[in-house]
Amino acid sequence: MKEQEGDAIDPPVCISDSNRLFSMESLKAVWHGHKLDFLKAAHLGHGAPNSEVVQLGDQQRSRILDYAKDKRPLILNFGSCT
Repeated sequence: MKEQEGDAIDPPVCISDSNRLFSMESLKAVWHGHKLDFLKAAHLGHGAPNSEVVQLGDQQRSRILDYAKDKRPLILNFGSCT
């Protein structure tokens, strides 16, 4: 590890030779993230995924877009109300 000199305003900066921006580990992590993004079901500009949902009361299965009304947005809230 090298230490660069600083002045009263800027403290000394420590530069580690083992912590490189373009190391093989960082490039693998970036590639893995891009691969996961590519495999997602939802993509900008494409149709929404129509996943299957189960109603809590009677365990009946349906699709999310079955609840959409003509010319009205369908809003899904995945939060909790406490």
